[in-house]
Amino acid sequence: MQEDSGYADSGQIMAVEFDKKIIIYWWIMANFGLMISFIGIPLMLIWIPFGWLVHMRQYEHMSGGLTDRSLNMRMGWIFKKQQNIALDKLTDVSISEGPVLKAFGVVKMQFETAGAAPFILTGVKNSNQFRDLVLQHRDSLVSNPQKSSPSEDSNNVLVEIRDLLKEINTNLSSEE
Repeated sequence: MQEDSGYADSGQIMAVEFDKKIIIYWWIMANFGLMISFIGIPLMLIWIPFGWLVHMRQYEHMSGGLTDRSLNMRMGWIFKKQQNIALDKLTDVSISEGPVLKAFGVVKMQFETAGAAPFILTGVKNSNQFRDLVLQHRDSLVSNPQKSSPSEDSNNVLVEIRDLLKEINTNLSSEE
């Protein structure tokens, strides 16, 4: 899926790639959830063919990328969600793989930030490489904060205001 890139996507370093095995994992886990409930068993007859299509559409609408200042994720087909995680607020990136995930060859990545709920991505290809790249850029951003030019702009505005006030003061003095 190709979305319009905007301010949050500027300076993209790496796009996130998702493994297609995630579709099978979602589908089987949904069917398992239906199977363990008495009401869900009849719903499985509908969900088995329909669920596969839903999960395919979910997969097609997942995208993400690492930019020079944030991690940006978009997902959702019916209910869309976009999450931008500032790299300087990122505290940890962990990768987990339980027995079920391992059977499908899929991993979960958890991004933890200061003061917010963790963001979880399932099915990221090359997760170790992606984690290392995210942490490397986070460390370089935190250790070398970019000098912002707005302070210079603020100083220039203040100088201009001072000069205008002096001019107004001299005009008022000359009128008296």
